[in-house]
Amino acid sequence: MGSVLASPRRRRRLAWLAMLVFVALAVALSLVFLRNTAPPSKPKFAKGPPKVYREPPTVSYNGRESASALSVAQEFLSTAVQRDHVDRSWAITEPSLRVGYTRRQWSTGDTLPFPPYHFRQVRWKRDYSDRDTIGLEVALFPTKTEHERAMVFFLDLRRHGRGKHERWLVATFVPAPSAGVAPVSGEGGGGGGGVHLAVPEAGGGKSPLGAAWLLLPLSALSLIFLLPLALGIRGYVRNRRAARGYHARPLS
Repeated sequence: MGSVLASPRRRRRLAWLAMLVFVALAVALSLVFLRNTAPPSKPKFAKGPPKVYREPPTVSYNGRESASALSVAQEFLSTAVQRDHVDRSWAITEPSLRVGYTRRQWSTGDTLPFPPYHFRQVRWKRDYSDRDTIGLEVALFPTKTEHERAMVFFLDLRRHGRGKHERWLVATFVPAPSAGVAPVSGEGGGGGGGVHLAVPEAGGGKSPLGAAWLLLPLSALSLIFLLPLALGIRGYVRNRRAARGYHARPLS
């Protein structure tokens, strides 16, 4: 009789023991897989005086130099960007912009490292200029048949050679991250006047992942601890009910 009455107690003890084993296993796994395994890093210091970056001084180009650089930018926009006679843009781009392309691949215009854009108007302003580089901020306005918004691009031109052998090549053409609305004043390419469109702003933009997505790893981690606890509680409740039913049953 005593062994029969002790069986619910034994089951309760086993349930609690199983719960403790699960919790201990979960803690051990978290210590093994969630610990910081990165090797300690030690700062490395070079000998000698510190090297301080100094921004190159701004250089003003004369009318001939500016006109030569802007003509190359216009040719690049009307050929490579609009995908019209793309083969003409090969000679006015730096090799760094054409890495991985043969001349035939580039001339097709299928997979250039910048998107196509069919525009009806161009405005630009000088972003910076140094001894051999001119940076432009270019605003493109789509044609009426295009379902696109006006966009801003950064276009860098680099000078090669001097004197009679001087020429400008397009070194960079990338879209500007659009985070807000700010004015872009035009210098040419369709008339003067102010233009308002999306250009970068400090601190703009939204995180691609919301805060709710960050809760998923925490929820998965909490299940490691809560699941054994829930199983142990459920087993304890069942054992209590079984014990009450056993004691309430009349002895024959």
